Amino acid sequence: MKSWVSHTLIVNGISHHPEKQCADVNSGSDLLVRQVIQFYNEWINDSDLISLQTSGTTGPPKTILVSKQAMMESAIATIKHLGLKCGMKALLCLSPDFIAGKMMIVRAMVSGMNLITTDVSANPVENLAQPIDFTALVPLQVSHILKQSPEKFKIIDQLIIGGSAIDSSLEEALQGIETKCFHTYGMTETLSHIALRPINGIDRTDWFTPFENIELSLDNRGCLTILAPFIQQTPILTNDLAILDERKFKIIGRIDDVIVSAGRKIHPEIVERKIRHLFNKAFIISSLKNESAGEIIVLYCEENHGIKSLYQLWNQLLVVLEAHEMPRQIIPVKQIPYLANGKLDRKAIGRYKL
Repeated sequence: MKSWVSHTLIVNGISHHPEKQCADVNSGSDLLVRQVIQFYNEWINDSDLISLQTSGTTGPPKTILVSKQAMMESAIATIKHLGLKCGMKALLCLSPDFIAGKMMIVRAMVSGMNLITTDVSANPVENLAQPIDFTALVPLQVSHILKQSPEKFKIIDQLIIGGSAIDSSLEEALQGIETKCFHTYGMTETLSHIALRPINGIDRTDWFTPFENIELSLDNRGCLTILAPFIQQTPILTNDLAILDERKFKIIGRIDDVIVSAGRKIHPEIVERKIRHLFNKAFIISSLKNESAGEIIVLYCEENHGIKSLYQLWNQLLVVLEAHEMPRQIIPVKQIPYLANGKLDRKAIGRYKL
């Protein structure tokens, strides 16, 4: 028998066994529970493969087939690294439509953890009352929890945060909580994360450390390549510009987000990190086509600026940015667009009509 076919899944304290497929989920069950059971039924069937939708980290978004065995190996790496054990409680705050949510379910099955469901929302722990050993969130959720329900972190032991970069102000805010927090690096093609970095406590660092048996290198563009033998025998090519230092690495930004203005390459993520402390609401660095420069840097922000405050913001930017990093326009918008997985939607912001 294939190993995954024998997996039991515990959801909210109720055991689901492969001997009886859970096709007839109680109609009163909430949507997330039904999605979890739907994935479980797909997991315990006879197929070796599961289809996943990629987010576009390594190229255009597409549907890929991955092996269940590889997903189990990925889950085991996280379980070992964080010391997760049978009987612990794992909180599912992410949709099983995406790899992050699917892998939370696989980790629960492989480890024997009790998977607790909640609302997949901006603040999924608002009504949480029971202690949680492990959960995963995107930065947008973490930000909302810090503002609305910071006391909930007292009942969460370990937290992984992924899906996008974590800005410096959010990372600083996490220094005041007891929850052990880790930033993840990975993508659908790597079956969630292949590296972690502690972002609070005494082990805090800017460098990601990959799991065992993960080999890293840079291609001729300076982008990270990942060799994960349990996934595939050929390297996975990313569009993430990186710095390597032996077994550790830092991400600079995505090569397809680079702005080339008057011959200079500007990384939006670097500029955003420099100016994050100036904003209370969402913002994004993007670009517009320009006849003479090729592209010019544009700052879109949710702040409701008047002329006076825009002038003040401009002077603040002059203090922290190099001349070639300075936005040539500041454009207030009602709302910065986000993708369903919590990442900034840089392509959508470029389509705004001015």
